[in-house]
Amino acid sequence: MEERRISKEKIRVGLHLTEEESENPKHYLLFADCPVSEFMRRLCMGKPSQSKPLKEFWKLLNTLYEVHTAFKKCIPYYPVAAENCKEIEQLIVDLQKKFTIGKAV
Repeated sequence: MEERRISKEKIRVGLHLTEEESENPKHYLLFADCPVSEFMRRLCMGKPSQSKPLKEFWKLLNTLYEVHTAFKKCIPYYPVAAENCKEIEQLIVDLQKKFTIGKAV
């Protein structure tokens, strides 16, 4: 039986996508810390790119946490604020799931 050797030499692969198909990788590349070629290489190897949210994302989350803390302080005086806290908590979870692709939240 002939032994097959896998070459580490890189070959060029062309990829044609519709505009709609190309939008999804562009979205992820906004948050990935790698060039398009590396992103596609990781996908081919079954290793999705780790996301890297923008600094503005973390600033937004910190602001939401501050708003949440302020609403919690209001609960004894305004019980409806408890519902607002739950909504903010869910918003934070949803944002983290959407923008921290491939990472545990």
